[in-house]
Amino acid sequence: MTKYNKHHQHDTTPAIMHYRTAWIMLGILYIAFILLASLAKVPQVNIPFSHTDKIIHSLMYFILVGWFVQLYKKKTMQLFILLAAVLLGLLIEIMQGMTSYRSFDYADEIANSIGAVCAFLLSGTFFTTLLSRFDVWLYNQQD
Repeated sequence: MTKYNKHHQHDTTPAIMHYRTAWIMLGILYIAFILLASLAKVPQVNIPFSHTDKIIHSLMYFILVGWFVQLYKKKTMQLFILLAAVLLGLLIEIMQGMTSYRSFDYADEIANSIGAVCAFLLSGTFFTTLLSRFDVWLYNQQD
């Protein structure tokens, strides 16, 4: 007998997760990673492609919002996650401007917000079932 909820197969909202606390903790660790990566003093690197750092900013915030919208199915909570991510990006930019080795960059905040909004817009699609499907698969491996 499978532990998979048959009604969840075509549902776009997260199923009850067996390892939800672990997924939340991983998300919090990812936020810590963003903070450390954004505020650490790093050597200047010349990247051959223009705007590569903006792509990285967008991707980091896409992953952040994409992760957490999979853990909360209510649209109001998903909207809160989006707003919190945008504010986190703004706060980090302000903090960077207060250091002697980083600077505030409006373009970085725009890139952060674009990534966050893109993940939020996918919150009603198959995308937001990926973590719950993995959770179910992982749980079923215990047999």
